[in-house]
Amino acid sequence: MASVHCLGVKVSTQIMLYGNLGNLYSYLRSYPSTLYYTRKALQLARESADKPGDSLYTANLGLLYLQQGKLDTAEGLARKPMTLVEPLHSYRLEAGHLELLATILLLEKQLDESELLTRRALRLGRQVDFKTRILDAYHLLTEINAGRRNYEEAFKWQGMFRALNDSINNSARLQATAALQARYEMSEKESQIKQLTHRSELQQHHNHELWLIVGALLLSLGGVGTLYWKLRRSRAALAANHAALHEVTHELREVAASKDRLYTIVAHDLRGPVTAFVGVTELIGFYLKTGDEDGLQRLPALVRQSAKSLNELLDNLLNWAVSQTGELVSQPEQLRIDDLFAEVEELYRTTAEAKQIQLTASGALTSTLWADPNMTRTILRNLVGNALKFTPGGGVIQLEAIPSAQGNTLTLRVTDTGQGMAPDQVAALLTANPKGSSAQRLMGPSFGTGLGLPLCRAFTERLGGTLAIASTPGIGTIVQVELPGQTVN
Repeated sequence: MASVHCLGVKVSTQIMLYGNLGNLYSYLRSYPSTLYYTRKALQLARESADKPGDSLYTANLGLLYLQQGKLDTAEGLARKPMTLVEPLHSYRLEAGHLELLATILLLEKQLDESELLTRRALRLGRQVDFKTRILDAYHLLTEINAGRRNYEEAFKWQGMFRALNDSINNSARLQATAALQARYEMSEKESQIKQLTHRSELQQHHNHELWLIVGALLLSLGGVGTLYWKLRRSRAALAANHAALHEVTHELREVAASKDRLYTIVAHDLRGPVTAFVGVTELIGFYLKTGDEDGLQRLPALVRQSAKSLNELLDNLLNWAVSQTGELVSQPEQLRIDDLFAEVEELYRTTAEAKQIQLTASGALTSTLWADPNMTRTILRNLVGNALKFTPGGGVIQLEAIPSAQGNTLTLRVTDTGQGMAPDQVAALLTANPKGSSAQRLMGPSFGTGLGLPLCRAFTERLGGTLAIASTPGIGTIVQVELPGQTVN
């Protein structure tokens, strides 16, 4: 550990190293060493005003005393992190602290408070989709109800624990099985191709020998019939082998083509904005040649609109790819509704004016959302962009912010006077897979890659909200997203 104290080592690095050593010695059941290194990490975290580190290593000390059976000391230490972590809005860390304190209280037979803390941890775990915390909460609720001799309720929570645990384990097994299956199928097809190729070569060699025999048999009229029969048999076998080889080759081409479909979709949707840029360059030459100053002054708006369309498309594709890998993390903060609506109106003002569409905002504009700013802006951009695509000239698009009666959620509503949709189309939109083609057939060629609405659904769920669509053919469509928020007077 001498290297930790060398000049140039950041305090955060020292905290991490001390904490990791504490965890290692805890695993080895060396409690004195665990206590020493965990206290060193806690001291550095407090000196550097590292609130998350302070709460984490204080909780680790509580866990250490819990492992030694010193429940009173463990409880006192486990309660301190709760006051540190709540202002940080780190739901994963807070859920872990709640479950640690609930475990200690369970051992002390304080079942009511233990259940209250466990249910809080369960809500936080579900809000951020932290399956480990959810699984631990199910287990704690099972033990709490068993301690009360409420075995029916305990059995219910135990069933939920097993189902989630099996789901987590099955997911890992399915991924491994899919990878092995793909490798096996590819290996099997390669082996078939090699066998068929070898048979073809053998057959060609055999045919060569037969032709030599034919040359010899031509000298004898008596052998013409036998030679003809062998030749036809050879050709039939060669045709059968060729057909089998063609079938395997076709399957391999289908596998390769499936990987290229996404690139084809992206290239198709990029072509529109790029073509617009090419058209602008031609207009520049034309206006310069004819000396049309008014035309030149209109070009920046065209370039800006094309650039916004291209940026929106690339942003959707990037966000969808990142959200599917699980690397996109929600970082919520307070967002003002009037600021969000103003950004969207500014982004689509040119498009709305070009189509003579009235774009308005109303409702609780001074309210705030507790959400990730990038995800929220992406949701609004996609909903308003879709409304503009399907609303004819002279129509109206209205943005509204509607607080709930309890004041803890806000509904963002986008209403248009477009062509509307039938109920089966709405149902298909809410269940469509962006990798399939059903959504694209319903939405029409102007919808783009088909990732917009699935991306809105994914981001809404990530933010702990809900998305709903109501539409009437010939009248218009209403899309609303309910998210955590509060009303400001």
